[in-house]
Amino acid sequence: MHYGAHQDQWLRFYAPEQVTALGAVMIIHGGYWREKYTAQLGEALAMDLAARGIPTYNLEYRRGPGSAAQMLADARLALALIKEEGPITLIGHSAGGHLASLLAAHEERVTQVISQAGLLDLQLAKTLRLSNDAVDEMLGDADLSSVNPVELWPMPARVVIFHGRADADVPVKIARRAADHAAALGQQHTLRIFDGDHFSWIDPSSHQWEACVKQLYPLHYKGAR
Repeated sequence: MHYGAHQDQWLRFYAPEQVTALGAVMIIHGGYWREKYTAQLGEALAMDLAARGIPTYNLEYRRGPGSAAQMLADARLALALIKEEGPITLIGHSAGGHLASLLAAHEERVTQVISQAGLLDLQLAKTLRLSNDAVDEMLGDADLSSVNPVELWPMPARVVIFHGRADADVPVKIARRAADHAAALGQQHTLRIFDGDHFSWIDPSSHQWEACVKQLYPLHYKGAR
């Protein structure tokens, strides 16, 4: 499904053979907001969730230098295409965790965000100059505070912060700092630190991914037929 004229403005639906869950899940890929990283990173996760009976969507969005405002606009347009009633969980990896939380801050329809090694504190990521100043590259002329998830909390959606101790791409201190912000602001959240690196979260055979799936059960399977 295309939600705009640009080649990267699309949302792919993965339909379960039999729907056994309530609502829907949207996968948002990472890649430090750079164009060379695509929604292919989320395909295996979307397929796995659909096989478990969950209506699942995999988002592609415009990326690249100065893309802060357009990626949020894209995510909001894509969310409007999801017609399932019931809870909506966004699962975002790395930069996708940033966009998932940003989207939830603007759309009350989102029930839960699962951040997988997410860039939830852009100020800290900027200070650490992660991935060759990727935050500055993505921001362009945009104001950091306007797209920094921790500065937009509290919001109605619960944030589940998953991170790996051995993450060399997004240091675990990002997750811990985000959880500190959440606690101070009264943001509903859960922090869970696992063994593993940055990419274990997007491997459907990993125990890290299985932890993400289990996080869906209280919302999406309670009362499901």
